[in-house]
Amino acid sequence: MRKFLNALCVFALVAGCALMTSCNNSEANAIATADHQCEGKQITIAYVDLDTLIANYEYAKELEMKLVDKIETDRANLNSRVASLAKRQEEFQRKVQNNSFLSQSSAEQQYNALMQEQEKLQADAARIDAENMQAQQQMMKDLSDAVRAYINEYNKTAGYDVIFDRAATLYIGEAYNITQDIIKGLNNKDKKEAVAATDTTATK
Repeated sequence: MRKFLNALCVFALVAGCALMTSCNNSEANAIATADHQCEGKQITIAYVDLDTLIANYEYAKELEMKLVDKIETDRANLNSRVASLAKRQEEFQRKVQNNSFLSQSSAEQQYNALMQEQEKLQADAARIDAENMQAQQQMMKDLSDAVRAYINEYNKTAGYDVIFDRAATLYIGEAYNITQDIIKGLNNKDKKEAVAATDTTATK
């Protein structure tokens, strides 16, 4: 599960892996590694470590837990059906070996019923896998949307020119790390919204 959550790191919080400058000095076109002046404008940068964010974002944990529970429940149900079918197939094979069927027709009917059930089980397994994959993709989108929306709001007051995904940089100093600020802000925002929703429900 953690593996697919780490796939969230593929989206950059702000496009670009490096800042190329065109300053009027001998270091023109250098990659920005600190706040600096470029054509008279100071560029401010920061980064977020998405691995750390996802590991500590309560909403992400909640979505992960729900999805894991669903996948485990689906797997248990399928395993139960597989075991039941296997048992009946063994019983059918035993009847065939013992010549226990009253007629060839009754044997064929039971055989066809077992084959149809097996085909349905395989189709259900494929459908459930597809549903869970879609649920994973939706979870990633929900998290991406939540993080992007909060960072956009956060930056209205923070005023950074660029906020990187840590995974999109080769090196960036710890001084530019705002991950904990984002985690704290996201969790506090969700708590406030949950309280507000509870209050609204209570007043109805």
